[in-house]
Amino acid sequence: MTLEQFKERLTALNINLTEFAELTDIPYSTVSKYGRSNPVPLWVDKFLDMYEKTKELDKFKLLIKELNEKLNEGN
Repeated sequence: MTLEQFKERLTALNINLTEFAELTDIPYSTVSKYGRSNPVPLWVDKFLDMYEKTKELDKFKLLIKELNEKLNEGN
């Protein structure tokens, strides 16, 4: 993954470098060097895939909860 691809993925997921560093428990100073003096690690792409899927599942779970609450309002 190139630096540009990394930045594009973060933007698409609506997270910044600081948030990525916090999510991965990696010092910001290390993350900020990705694609410059340090290559973007191979695991980052898979991590971002899983992060994206988790966010989608969280939205789905919320939708199910809201629908369930509406169904139970009449009881």
